[in-house]
Amino acid sequence: MTALKNCPSCGRPIKFEEKYARIMACGYCNSVLEFGEWELNKIWEQGEFIDFPSEFIVWKEIEWKNKKIYVKWQLRYEYDWGFFDKFFVIIDWEEFYISEDDWSQKILKNWKWQKSSETLLDRPVWETINIFWKEVFVQESGLHKLSSMKGFVNSDLIPWKEYEYLDWIIDWKIYYFEKEIWADKVRVNKEI
Repeated sequence: MTALKNCPSCGRPIKFEEKYARIMACGYCNSVLEFGEWELNKIWEQGEFIDFPSEFIVWKEIEWKNKKIYVKWQLRYEYDWGFFDKFFVIIDWEEFYISEDDWSQKILKNWKWQKSSETLLDRPVWETINIFWKEVFVQESGLHKLSSMKGFVNSDLIPWKEYEYLDWIIDWKIYYFEKEIWADKVRVNKEI
């Protein structure tokens, strides 16, 4: 079912078909909007979304690694060394993320949520440690924040809030941990 609403910031019509979308960026004024029960509410004013060269374009189907993929939305994160993008994509009717950072691309699958009140920042970087009876190489940790978005987003991420992140490698696969500083939960994505 297609719905039509007006942006509460600029008044332009917004047509959407995303049944489960929670937040979106207006394609006209770039305001970040949240879907209420019967209305759109402006929750944040983001600056102009600057597109950088990428083969992934929101709301487009492309050929990537011999597969047709549809790009639904894009999130841009800032951290100490610059920024990286996450694209939410559909491949063979399954949902994945593609992380693009300094021209490297990794495909990720939501693995699971974990409850945790511990910080992710106290892990020794560039060392191998034992966790859960496995050897884990801790690759990187730090803070990043969601700085802008494009498209309809089915997410509870909050713009300009800081998130702790931790990347580690188990059995040659990268696991990405992202923790909301104000909550006791950790989001885990696994490279496939």
